[in-house]
Amino acid sequence: MFQAFGVHGPELTPFADMVIDLLLAGIAFALLISAPRTSKYDVALLATFVVSVTALRVLLQPVPNVQPVTVAALLVGAQLGARRGVAFAVLVTLLSNALIGDGWWTLFQAIGWGAVAVFGSLINFGTVERFHSGRLYLAAAGSAFLFDFIASLSIYTPGMTLGEFAVYLAHGLPFDVLHALGNLTFAVWFGHFVFRTLEAIESPEQLEQAVVEDNVVNG
Repeated sequence: MFQAFGVHGPELTPFADMVIDLLLAGIAFALLISAPRTSKYDVALLATFVVSVTALRVLLQPVPNVQPVTVAALLVGAQLGARRGVAFAVLVTLLSNALIGDGWWTLFQAIGWGAVAVFGSLINFGTVERFHSGRLYLAAAGSAFLFDFIASLSIYTPGMTLGEFAVYLAHGLPFDVLHALGNLTFAVWFGHFVFRTLEAIESPEQLEQAVVEDNVVNG
């Protein structure tokens, strides 16, 4: 399944590449299906957001380590919960990497952005009317280092010592800082707008309340 070891990890055979992509796609759709009472409107809006963020990532690919997916995954996780956030992260990773380069690193990038979505689901950014922008800015900057560390694990091999891996991480610190600065820029420019847009999609809490009310009325 694996061939030579490259800059971003082992080079996969086409079959291995396909297996990883199918596995990730299956996980994403399983997470979406498990969300209760997801309406067609919600699915369409989330799909539009997936395509939009994918296109933005592809367009910004020439800019070193500017990753619009990170802030997007953070906000999707915060507004729509961990399951939808992880599904969003995985789908954006698959679609964008299909255009800019797929491989072993896709698995780690999907895990990294999924972890950011879970991180976002644990943070209270307030409401649309009382939005805690400061929390978003701190979380956006911190998410850059979380994602970059997980993505960097794609380069780690059993033959690599911890010291060598630490040197590799140290060399990547300037790019981590660029990622954090890019996240802050996206958070300042579009954070509240994206947060407000995602409000149109029913959150897990809203879905749960709708189920309770439906059972009370019809029960």
